[in-house]
This record gives sequence, C-alpha cells and structure tokens, in this order.
Amino acid sequence: MQLYIILITAVLAVYLIINICVKQRYKEEVEFLDAKQYPYRNLLPFGMWLFDEIGVPSAGSYYVFLHQRVVMVYGSRYAQYYLKIHWAEKFFYFFLGIVIASFFGAVSNYGIWFLILVPVSGAVLFFLADRNLDERAKKRKLMFMMDFPVFISKLTLLINAGMHLRQALERIYSDSIQKRPLYAELGTVLDDFASGLGESQAWQDFSERCKVKEISSFANMIMHSSKIGGRQLIEELKKMT
Repeated sequence: MQLYIILITAVLAVYLIINICVKQRYKEEVEFLDAKQYPYRNLLPFGMWLFDEIGVPSAGSYYVFLHQRVVMVYGSRYAQYYLKIHWAEKFFYFFLGIVIASFFGAVSNYGIWFLILVPVSGAVLFFLADRNLDERAKKRKLMFMMDFPVFISKLTLLINAGMHLRQALERIYSDSIQKRPLYAELGTVLDDFASGLGESQAWQDFSERCKVKEISSFANMIMHSSKIGGRQLIEELKKMT
C-alpha cells in the first residue's frame, strides 16, 4: 500500500509542479478553449509543454489518423492548434490513468503485482482520448449529412425566387440554428467573404472543414457557378436534393 501512495504522490507532484511552471507560457492558448468543453483546461499546460519538448512526429499513419479527425471536428484553419490540445489531453489521461490505477492498488489486497496494471491503465486512457475524438468526428459528420439536404432545398427555393447566391446564403444563415456544424461553417464562409478572402478560396476551405463528399461536390459547383449561369445552377442544386 505504501508503494502505491508514494507512486501517486510522485506522479501528482511531477505533473502539478511542471503544470504550474509552464502555465504562463501557454496561458493564451488555454484561455482560447471553451471552459464547458474543456473543464480541465487549466491542467493541460503540462501536456502542451510535453508535446513541444518531445517533438511529437508530424508524419506517419497515426498522425494522419489524428489530423483527419481533428480537421473533421474543428476545421483545417485551427487544426494544428487543436491537434496539440488533443495530445495534451492524451498526456493528461495517461497520468490520470496511472493515478487511478495506483489508488485502486493502494486500497486493494492484490499486492505488488498490481503495479503491472498501472502503466496499462495509463495507456488505455491515453488511447481512449482518440476514440472520443473519433466519435465526435463521426457525430459531426452525421450532423452535416442530416442538415445538408434541408440546406440545399432552402437554397434552391431562395435562388429560384430571385435571390442572388450570397443573399440566399445570408438569409439561410440568419434563420438557422447557428451552432449546428453546417451553419457554423457557412457563417465562417460569410465572414471570409466580408474579410475580402477570394470566393474560390473560401469555398475550398469550407469543403476541407466539412470533409463530406456531398458538401465538397456542392462547394466545387459553387466555385464554378459563374461559368454555368443562374438557371443551370438551380438545376444542379435540384439534382442534389
């Protein structure tokens, strides 16, 4: 029991001391996070520091797996930032797993052999963070696919009624539940237009953030809408409904 208590104390001490020491360095990055989504955000500086110190590889199949899902959840614009946050979460979960397993080792009668499960528990929680990210990516994709047909129907009706494309998009956005992923990304497109970003680039970025085949086809069609004319645009939109 005493061994487990020493282990818990050592792990907590190392984690918390380093976290306090580097907290100021990552203050702005941490404060950017939503407190509701990341209630433990003040414990993430340690993981962010570790991410920078060990130089997590930015290539390979595992990196691609994580990067794709981060893009699906947060979009490509902030992908590198949220990828770093995800790794910080993974490190946090790893140490949390060690502490939890050590606690159970201290209160149980399993003896010293239970030490084998301590790093295993840390590893399980370490990779559980990836599963959570994957589930969020799948949920976001599902929400895109649920909202997209309704969006296309509304857009077709408004353009058919005589509205210009941008006017129709602004109308749909103002009438939408703006927290839904599709409409949140549409809002980003409109913000990009307002900031002077080229329309082709704005729609390309939109496509990359959504990562849904049907939406990518829509974005590609809109990028070439100036070449096909208004009537043909309506016909192409009808095909998507």
